[in-house]
Amino acid sequence: MKTGVSSLTVYEGDLLKTLEFVENLNVEYFEMSMEYPHNTLDVELLKSFSLKYSIHSPTTDINLAALNKTIQKASIHEIKKSIEIANELDANIVVVHPGGFSFLGEPCEKKILRRSRESIEICGEYGKEYGVNVVVENMPNHEGFIYKDIHELDSLLNELEMDMALDIGHAFTNGFKEEELYFDSVKHIHLSDNFGEKDLHLSLGKGIIDFEKIISKFKKKKCNDLFILETNEKKDILSNIEYINNI
Repeated sequence: MKTGVSSLTVYEGDLLKTLEFVENLNVEYFEMSMEYPHNTLDVELLKSFSLKYSIHSPTTDINLAALNKTIQKASIHEIKKSIEIANELDANIVVVHPGGFSFLGEPCEKKILRRSRESIEICGEYGKEYGVNVVVENMPNHEGFIYKDIHELDSLLNELEMDMALDIGHAFTNGFKEEELYFDSVKHIHLSDNFGEKDLHLSLGKGIIDFEKIISKFKKKKCNDLFILETNEKKDILSNIEYINNI
């Protein structure tokens, strides 16, 4: 079991300071989110640290399921940039969101799902060219998101021969319980807590999710997945790491 932290949790406003902070946490991995202001990375600086990396592709202004073909193509282009950066960093994971729709798109749900599938497949094939595993994240219970149902996402990914980034907090907001969260397709995991309604990204132990039950299940399956802390509170990061280590 490998552990790491997300830049969404620990970003210092300065990449060098952030990397120094993370390296002192004594974790193996750092997940860089390609969101502003750290969407332009100094690859050589990142390589100068002993950390290993995963990449979370951008989500702001991105929609792989867009009905507008121009937006869809631009979104795919941005994901491809994340894949290229991952290749430069020897990072073998890029996390992507499957997209969604506005209220005007609701009558076109089937077409939106087809667009999402088309985009995901294109990104997955591009990842294979670069030796990068493109993993698709399940979405929280928010209006407009698709693939909130982890079973539906698992089915799609099995058809495409791709893998899942399981966000435990997201799954919990959609009513999925701890014992339902294991799939063979899962190769990457985001950890944060909540109370089962909103995606709060709380520190572990501050909500009601039983992480011991979840992590124990994955350990029994002898998984070598990457567990990334994606919580809101930087001040709690050490206690979160200790929480995982105790499990």
